[in-house]
Amino acid sequence: MTDTINRPDLITATVLLGDADAESRLRAAVDLGTWRAAEAAPALVARLGVEPSHAIRETLTWALLRVADARPLLLDALGDPNWLTRMQACHVLSKLGDAGDAGDAAVLLPVIADPVDAVASRAWWAAGQTGSPLVVEALADQLGRGDSELRNSLTIAFEALGGLGVPALARRLRRGASAAIREHAADTLGLLGSPDADPVVLTLREALDDPDPMVGFAALNALGQLDSPRAREAVRAALDATDPRLQRLAARLVRRHRPGPPGEAVPAEGRELADALVAAAPGVLVGLACESAVLAESRALRALGDRIAELAASHPGLDIAGLAASELPDGISVAAALDELSAASGEAVVIASVERLDGPSSHQLHLVDGVPRVGVLIGHTGEPGPETDRILARLALQVALGRPRHVAVADVPRQEWDEVRAASLSRARADGLPGTLDERVIAGAAADHATRHVLLEQVSITDPGVTIDGLLYGRGIRVTGFRRLERGPIEALSVAGRP
Repeated sequence: MTDTINRPDLITATVLLGDADAESRLRAAVDLGTWRAAEAAPALVARLGVEPSHAIRETLTWALLRVADARPLLLDALGDPNWLTRMQACHVLSKLGDAGDAGDAAVLLPVIADPVDAVASRAWWAAGQTGSPLVVEALADQLGRGDSELRNSLTIAFEALGGLGVPALARRLRRGASAAIREHAADTLGLLGSPDADPVVLTLREALDDPDPMVGFAALNALGQLDSPRAREAVRAALDATDPRLQRLAARLVRRHRPGPPGEAVPAEGRELADALVAAAPGVLVGLACESAVLAESRALRALGDRIAELAASHPGLDIAGLAASELPDGISVAAALDELSAASGEAVVIASVERLDGPSSHQLHLVDGVPRVGVLIGHTGEPGPETDRILARLALQVALGRPRHVAVADVPRQEWDEVRAASLSRARADGLPGTLDERVIAGAAADHATRHVLLEQVSITDPGVTIDGLLYGRGIRVTGFRRLERGPIEALSVAGRP
């Protein structure tokens, strides 16, 4: 400790950190670390960016790990214009521990995208060591960067995060802007292996037909690293791939795999169905619920949802049970198709809701992070044509984002108006307003309620200068009803717009 050493010795060692002689600098760094000299922390951090010797920089790192109060200085150093300072600060922070430190994770975010590869790679490692979900998307945005060595350093950072990074990797594998990003995501999922990457077997399987053959090759190789019945089944299915390279790799992987039973459908009972998507067809919305965003974002679930919605549209009388028992055009029942997807993904999948709207209508889906989370049906009158389609698209957006409850003021139930009246009077009494103003208070509250919850009274999202009623004026279009079905992570299915 510094209180057990001579002050002159401490000052001398601090000065010698910048000596021209490398041996003197090394000795000074060792002494300051041995003494745990907290007063020397600023000098040690400052030396990180100018010390030319790798060995001495490692000694400076060791010394900083032993002194108190170094962390704030190191965090500040992440913003230093000198790249070497940023790199070494990341290096030291990665060794300080404190996994899950949200403060460190937040400060590291800008350095994760540092233009200097050497800085970025150290930042990736430090970010992985935090174990914080804050760094996941920033790390995933770096997939595909640099040469194989640099990519490997990012893969290792994801390995430190474990299952926390799997959804982001799966998302990049599906929708990566370049083949390099998708391939890197597949490689990283393969390194994570089981059990962390087991939930993305279906995503990897879908990637086998990626337009870039190297992505498919990486995805199949990743499946071969997983030790689950679903992964083994996916590898065996690749024996029939059209690409001979995939066939050969699948054959090698099959020989290496241990025999095991195929995957089975997962029963929904007792499972938390916290995610889902919405499918639409003329006059109908269908909500499919599953367990994770990984499956909700898959091509397979969306394609199945579209098929079920089309079946529901062609059979207007079917409820959820009837729809599940009905056959799709290929002869398989909806229930069996759901079971097949469940077996392939390892998640429970169910039809959560079916909503219909009679009469002429248009439908629209709204994507959130690439997933159709909100479905809207708009019942209407009006002549078909481009202008009508344009107005209906605006109305669907209004319903999706404005979340109205009713089409017109006349559709609001009397009980709802009574509640608005009672709440407005209660607020008036709490605010000390005289009873002579009650009617004005009630009228104002009713008008505000209509603006918030009645479609025709809402201000148009696409044209804030008018209400929806004004938007429709003179266009020969009347809204006869609407349905709004929303599903998102950890959200209950909601239905609105019953006229």
